Amino acid sequence: MPVWLRILFVLAAGWGVLLCGQQVAEGYGQTMVYRDAPVCEVGNAKGSGGDGEACVRREAGTVLDRRTGERCTSNGTSGGTSGGITTIGGGGGMATAGGSMGGAVTGGVSTGGGGGGTTCTTYYDVEVEWPDRAAWLAVGSETYEDVKAGDRAEVRLWRGEVVGLEVGGRTHSYAPSSETGVLWWLALGTLILAAGAWGMVSGRLSGLIAFPNFGWPFLALGLGWLGAMALFGGPLLVWGFAILWTGFAVFWIVGAWRDG
Repeated sequence: MPVWLRILFVLAAGWGVLLCGQQVAEGYGQTMVYRDAPVCEVGNAKGSGGDGEACVRREAGTVLDRRTGERCTSNGTSGGTSGGITTIGGGGGMATAGGSMGGAVTGGVSTGGGGGGTTCTTYYDVEVEWPDRAAWLAVGSETYEDVKAGDRAEVRLWRGEVVGLEVGGRTHSYAPSSETGVLWWLALGTLILAAGAWGMVSGRLSGLIAFPNFGWPFLALGLGWLGAMALFGGPLLVWGFAILWTGFAVFWIVGAWRDG
Protein backbone atom coordinates (compact mmCIF):
# COMPACT_ATOMS: atom_id res chain seq x y z
CA MET A 1 0.00 0.00 0.00
CA PRO A 2 1.12 3.60 -0.53
CA VAL A 3 2.59 5.30 2.52
CA TRP A 4 -0.39 7.68 2.92
CA LEU A 5 -2.82 4.75 2.82
CA ARG A 6 -0.77 2.84 5.38
CA ILE A 7 -0.86 5.86 7.70
CA LEU A 8 -4.64 6.05 7.41
CA PHE A 9 -4.88 2.30 8.01
CA VAL A 10 -2.76 2.52 11.15
CA LEU A 11 -4.78 5.47 12.44
CA ALA A 12 -8.02 3.58 11.81
CA ALA A 13 -6.60 0.54 13.61
CA GLY A 14 -5.63 2.71 16.56
CA TRP A 15 -9.14 4.14 16.72
CA GLY A 16 -10.55 0.61 16.58
CA VAL A 17 -8.34 -0.54 19.46
CA LEU A 18 -9.46 2.46 21.54
CA LEU A 19 -13.09 1.66 20.77
CA CYS A 20 -12.61 -1.97 21.84
CA GLY A 21 -10.88 -0.81 25.00
CA GLN A 22 -13.80 1.48 25.80
CA GLN A 23 -16.27 -1.37 25.33
CA VAL A 24 -14.17 -3.62 27.57
CA ALA A 25 -14.10 -0.95 30.28
CA GLU A 26 -17.87 -0.46 30.05
CA GLY A 27 -18.49 -4.21 30.14
CA TYR A 28 -16.23 -4.58 33.16
CA GLY A 29 -17.97 -1.73 34.98
CA GLN A 30 -21.45 -3.08 34.28
CA THR A 31 -20.41 -6.57 35.38
CA MET A 32 -19.01 -5.24 38.64
CA VAL A 33 -22.27 -3.38 39.28
CA TYR A 34 -24.13 -6.67 38.79
CA ARG A 35 -21.77 -8.61 41.07
CA ASP A 36 -22.20 -6.04 43.85
CA ALA A 37 -25.97 -5.81 43.42
CA PRO A 38 -28.14 -7.26 46.20
CA VAL A 39 -31.13 -9.50 45.64
CA CYS A 40 -34.33 -7.45 45.50
CA GLU A 41 -36.45 -7.55 48.62
CA VAL A 42 -39.87 -8.98 47.89
CA GLY A 43 -42.58 -6.42 48.58
CA ASN A 44 -40.16 -3.51 48.93
CA ALA A 45 -41.37 -0.66 46.76
CA LYS A 46 -37.80 0.58 46.17
CA GLY A 47 -36.57 -2.90 45.34
CA SER A 48 -39.45 -4.16 43.26
CA GLY A 49 -37.02 -5.75 40.85
CA GLY A 50 -37.88 -3.72 37.80
CA ASP A 51 -35.37 -3.89 34.95
CA GLY A 52 -34.10 -0.43 35.92
CA GLU A 53 -33.46 -1.33 39.55
CA ALA A 54 -29.93 -2.01 40.77
CA CYS A 55 -30.86 -5.32 42.33
CA VAL A 56 -31.36 -8.88 41.14
CA ARG A 57 -35.06 -9.63 40.68
CA ARG A 58 -36.53 -12.93 41.82
CA GLU A 59 -39.38 -14.54 39.92
CA ALA A 60 -41.28 -17.70 40.80
CA GLY A 61 -41.23 -20.13 37.90
CA THR A 62 -42.27 -23.62 36.85
CA VAL A 63 -40.37 -26.32 34.99
CA LEU A 64 -42.09 -27.10 31.69
CA ASP A 65 -39.75 -29.51 29.97
CA ARG A 66 -36.20 -30.81 29.77
CA ARG A 67 -33.87 -31.93 27.00
CA THR A 68 -30.42 -33.39 26.50
CA GLY A 69 -28.25 -34.26 23.55
CA GLU A 70 -24.76 -33.95 22.13
CA ARG A 71 -23.05 -31.16 20.26
CA CYS A 72 -20.26 -32.56 18.12
CA THR A 73 -17.46 -31.03 16.09
CA SER A 74 -15.16 -32.85 13.71
CA ASN A 75 -12.31 -32.07 11.34
CA GLY A 76 -13.53 -30.38 8.21
CA THR A 77 -16.82 -29.20 9.70
CA SER A 78 -17.92 -26.14 11.61
CA GLY A 79 -19.76 -28.17 14.21
CA GLY A 80 -23.29 -29.31 14.67
CA THR A 81 -25.58 -31.34 16.85
CA SER A 82 -25.82 -35.09 16.82
CA GLY A 83 -27.57 -37.57 18.99
CA GLY A 84 -31.07 -37.16 20.27
CA ILE A 85 -32.99 -34.62 22.30
CA THR A 86 -34.97 -36.13 25.13
CA THR A 87 -38.02 -34.24 26.41
CA ILE A 88 -40.67 -34.72 29.05
CA GLY A 89 -44.13 -33.29 29.15
CA GLY A 90 -46.14 -32.14 26.18
CA GLY A 91 -44.18 -29.00 25.37
CA GLY A 92 -41.81 -30.62 22.93
CA GLY A 93 -38.27 -29.47 22.38
CA MET A 94 -38.83 -26.10 20.72
CA ALA A 95 -37.37 -23.04 22.41
CA THR A 96 -39.85 -20.40 23.49
CA ALA A 97 -39.82 -16.66 22.93
CA GLY A 98 -37.36 -16.37 25.79
CA GLY A 99 -34.65 -17.97 23.68
CA SER A 100 -32.02 -20.39 24.80
CA MET A 101 -29.78 -19.51 27.70
CA GLY A 102 -26.82 -21.80 27.54
CA GLY A 103 -23.22 -22.09 28.45
CA ALA A 104 -22.21 -24.96 30.64
CA VAL A 105 -21.97 -28.41 29.17
CA THR A 106 -20.82 -31.55 30.87
CA GLY A 107 -19.39 -34.81 29.73
CA GLY A 108 -17.67 -35.44 26.44
CA VAL A 109 -16.40 -38.17 24.17
CA SER A 110 -13.95 -38.30 21.31
CA THR A 111 -14.05 -40.75 18.44
CA GLY A 112 -11.58 -41.21 15.64
CA GLY A 113 -11.27 -42.89 12.32
CA GLY A 114 -12.18 -42.05 8.77
CA GLY A 115 -11.56 -38.43 7.90
CA GLY A 116 -10.55 -37.33 11.40
CA GLY A 117 -11.64 -37.17 15.00
CA THR A 118 -14.94 -36.05 16.45
CA THR A 119 -15.41 -34.42 19.85
CA CYS A 120 -18.83 -34.35 21.49
CA THR A 121 -20.09 -32.62 24.62
CA THR A 122 -23.35 -33.48 26.33
CA TYR A 123 -25.68 -30.64 27.23
CA TYR A 124 -28.57 -30.58 29.70
CA ASP A 125 -31.31 -27.95 29.51
CA VAL A 126 -34.54 -27.33 31.37
CA GLU A 127 -37.35 -25.12 30.11
CA VAL A 128 -38.61 -22.78 32.81
CA GLU A 129 -41.60 -20.47 32.65
CA TRP A 130 -42.12 -17.37 34.80
CA PRO A 131 -44.55 -14.42 34.54
CA ASP A 132 -42.52 -12.52 31.91
CA ARG A 133 -41.66 -15.35 29.55
CA ALA A 134 -40.06 -18.80 29.32
CA ALA A 135 -36.57 -19.96 28.32
CA TRP A 136 -34.31 -22.99 28.03
CA LEU A 137 -31.58 -22.80 30.67
CA ALA A 138 -28.42 -24.90 30.93
CA VAL A 139 -28.12 -27.07 34.05
CA GLY A 140 -25.92 -29.88 35.33
CA SER A 141 -26.57 -33.57 34.77
CA GLU A 142 -27.71 -34.13 38.37
CA THR A 143 -30.29 -31.37 38.14
CA TYR A 144 -31.47 -32.73 34.82
CA GLU A 145 -32.01 -36.18 36.32
CA ASP A 146 -33.88 -34.85 39.36
CA VAL A 147 -36.29 -32.28 37.91
CA LYS A 148 -39.58 -33.00 36.22
CA ALA A 149 -42.36 -31.01 34.59
CA GLY A 150 -44.32 -29.04 37.16
CA ASP A 151 -41.46 -28.58 39.64
CA ARG A 152 -41.14 -25.13 41.16
CA ALA A 153 -38.16 -22.96 40.32
CA GLU A 154 -36.83 -19.50 41.09
CA VAL A 155 -35.43 -17.41 38.25
CA ARG A 156 -33.15 -14.49 38.99
CA LEU A 157 -33.02 -11.58 36.55
CA TRP A 158 -30.63 -8.68 36.15
CA ARG A 159 -32.05 -5.90 33.99
CA GLY A 160 -34.08 -8.40 32.01
CA GLU A 161 -31.35 -11.04 31.64
CA VAL A 162 -31.46 -14.44 33.32
CA VAL A 163 -28.46 -14.66 35.66
CA GLY A 164 -29.54 -17.43 38.01
CA LEU A 165 -31.80 -20.43 38.44
CA GLU A 166 -32.67 -22.33 41.59
CA VAL A 167 -34.40 -25.63 41.01
CA GLY A 168 -34.30 -29.04 42.66
CA GLY A 169 -32.33 -27.63 45.57
CA ARG A 170 -29.45 -26.56 43.31
CA THR A 171 -28.42 -23.12 42.10
CA HIS A 172 -27.06 -22.36 38.63
CA SER A 173 -25.50 -19.06 37.58
CA TYR A 174 -25.26 -17.49 34.12
CA ALA A 175 -22.94 -14.67 33.11
CA PRO A 176 -24.63 -11.43 32.01
CA SER A 177 -24.06 -10.21 28.47
CA SER A 178 -21.75 -7.47 29.76
CA GLU A 179 -19.36 -10.16 30.98
CA THR A 180 -19.47 -12.42 27.93
CA GLY A 181 -19.12 -9.40 25.64
CA VAL A 182 -15.75 -8.51 27.14
CA LEU A 183 -14.19 -11.67 25.67
CA TRP A 184 -15.28 -10.79 22.15
CA TRP A 185 -14.21 -7.15 22.42
CA LEU A 186 -10.79 -8.25 23.65
CA ALA A 187 -10.49 -10.72 20.78
CA LEU A 188 -11.52 -8.08 18.23
CA GLY A 189 -9.09 -5.57 19.72
CA THR A 190 -6.29 -8.13 19.39
CA LEU A 191 -7.06 -8.67 15.70
CA ILE A 192 -7.24 -4.93 15.02
CA LEU A 193 -3.94 -4.38 16.85
CA ALA A 194 -2.29 -7.12 14.78
CA ALA A 195 -3.66 -5.59 11.58
CA GLY A 196 -2.34 -2.18 12.63
CA ALA A 197 1.08 -3.66 13.29
CA TRP A 198 1.03 -5.21 9.81
CA GLY A 199 0.16 -1.84 8.28
CA MET A 200 2.99 -0.13 10.15
CA VAL A 201 5.68 -2.74 9.50
CA SER A 202 4.80 -4.20 6.10
CA GLY A 203 1.70 -2.99 4.30
CA ARG A 204 2.03 -5.66 1.63
CA LEU A 205 -1.27 -7.36 0.84
CA SER A 206 0.52 -10.65 0.19
CA GLY A 207 1.70 -10.61 3.79
CA LEU A 208 -1.79 -9.91 5.13
CA ILE A 209 -3.41 -12.90 3.43
CA ALA A 210 -0.48 -15.27 4.01
CA PHE A 211 -1.50 -18.75 5.13
CA PRO A 212 0.01 -18.52 8.67
CA ASN A 213 -2.18 -15.49 9.43
CA PHE A 214 -5.28 -17.68 9.37
CA GLY A 215 -4.26 -18.75 12.86
CA TRP A 216 -4.66 -15.23 14.22
CA PRO A 217 -8.43 -15.45 14.83
CA PHE A 218 -7.81 -18.50 17.04
CA LEU A 219 -5.00 -16.70 18.86
CA ALA A 220 -7.18 -13.61 19.32
CA LEU A 221 -9.97 -15.74 20.76
CA GLY A 222 -7.55 -17.37 23.18
CA LEU A 223 -6.13 -14.03 24.31
CA GLY A 224 -9.62 -12.60 24.72
CA TRP A 225 -10.61 -15.65 26.73
CA LEU A 226 -7.58 -15.32 29.00
CA GLY A 227 -8.11 -11.59 29.36
CA ALA A 228 -11.76 -12.03 30.35
CA MET A 229 -10.83 -14.61 32.97
CA ALA A 230 -8.09 -12.34 34.29
CA LEU A 231 -10.76 -9.69 34.86
CA PHE A 232 -13.56 -11.88 36.17
CA GLY A 233 -11.89 -15.11 37.28
CA GLY A 234 -12.60 -18.64 36.13
CA PRO A 235 -12.28 -22.32 37.08
CA LEU A 236 -8.77 -23.79 37.04
CA LEU A 237 -9.80 -26.32 34.39
CA VAL A 238 -11.04 -23.56 32.08
CA TRP A 239 -7.81 -21.62 32.65
CA GLY A 240 -5.84 -24.69 31.60
CA PHE A 241 -7.91 -25.22 28.47
CA ALA A 242 -7.63 -21.54 27.47
CA ILE A 243 -3.85 -21.62 27.94
CA LEU A 244 -3.58 -24.78 25.82
CA TRP A 245 -5.80 -23.21 23.13
CA THR A 246 -3.68 -20.04 23.01
CA GLY A 247 -0.40 -21.94 23.12
CA PHE A 248 -1.49 -24.19 20.27
CA ALA A 249 -2.48 -21.14 18.18
CA VAL A 250 0.95 -19.58 18.72
CA PHE A 251 2.66 -22.88 17.91
CA TRP A 252 0.61 -23.24 14.71
CA ILE A 253 1.34 -19.71 13.50
CA VAL A 254 5.08 -19.98 14.17
CA GLY A 255 5.24 -23.43 12.61
CA ALA A 256 3.33 -22.28 9.52
CA TRP A 257 5.70 -19.37 9.02
CA ARG A 258 8.73 -21.63 9.36
CA ASP A 259 7.35 -24.19 6.92
CA GLY A 260 6.25 -21.46 4.52
